Amino acid sequence: MAAVQGGGPRGIPGVQADFGGVLARQLAASGRVRPPVDLVVWPEGVVDVDGPVAGSGADAALGGLARRLDAIVVAGVTEGVGADRFRNAAVAWGPQGVRVARYDKVRRVPFGEYAPGRRLVARVADLSLLPRDAIPGSGPGLLRTPAGPLGVLVSYEVFFADRARAATRAGGRVLLVPTNASSYTTTQIPAQEVAAARLRAIETGRAVVQAAPTGYSALLDRTGRVVAQSGLGGASVLQGTVELRTGTTLYGRVGDGPVLALAVAAVALAWIRALRDRSGGCHRTTRLPEARVAPGGRRQEHRTQST
Repeated sequence: MAAVQGGGPRGIPGVQADFGGVLARQLAASGRVRPPVDLVVWPEGVVDVDGPVAGSGADAALGGLARRLDAIVVAGVTEGVGADRFRNAAVAWGPQGVRVARYDKVRRVPFGEYAPGRRLVARVADLSLLPRDAIPGSGPGLLRTPAGPLGVLVSYEVFFADRARAATRAGGRVLLVPTNASSYTTTQIPAQEVAAARLRAIETGRAVVQAAPTGYSALLDRTGRVVAQSGLGGASVLQGTVELRTGTTLYGRVGDGPVLALAVAAVALAWIRALRDRSGGCHRTTRLPEARVAPGGRRQEHRTQST
């Protein structure tokens, strides 16, 4: 497989000024992919069309790439839906150059892909940088392709263990993470995404392939080890072999339930102990002088006071 990073400017002003060049850079970087290859992964949102991707120029370009490489190509597609909505999807083109599978992102980024309570927030904040809301998808992130079922976590979804668990339980044999952190100028968010991808690999026992337009792109094995990672900003192609796995890990079978139960039990025990300590401290005995006659006729005082 290969993860393709087209490169380009980072930060919102640079991205907005040069958005038209994203697709061209991705296609140019894909020329560095070395056949034979079974799977090519492009980042999130590098294909942007006003309506459905079907029948568009991007559809023809991705189909042509898949035919030329005799491979499955998975790319992040943004489709405009009217003036104020859009869809964020991962679309797969098969070796014959036709679309074979699609997954629409379920977990949207608040104030990144949609504005919660838009009408109310618009009265007190400027939402001009977020003119459209993403339409959420449904179901597990899964692409059924000629290479087998591929699990998909689109960008922000890599931070949610339940999305990875749903993808593998549905049959995903590897996890793909098409993402886009090019609007951030620092390394913080790209690095966090790699760290989250490591957790998802460990939890599910699946290799993870992450592709980002300006980095970090990464290949991770099923133990969470980073096998290869790109830099930030420049074009890069990470190519290697990943293992397609079946089966379910312990986490895949039980999910978050046992951990949540232990957390609740720990909090309950701490609360009970605090109540016992408080009730035990409400009664204490203080010994004060009490009157008595000591040898020699001198008077001494010893008193006991309870509170």
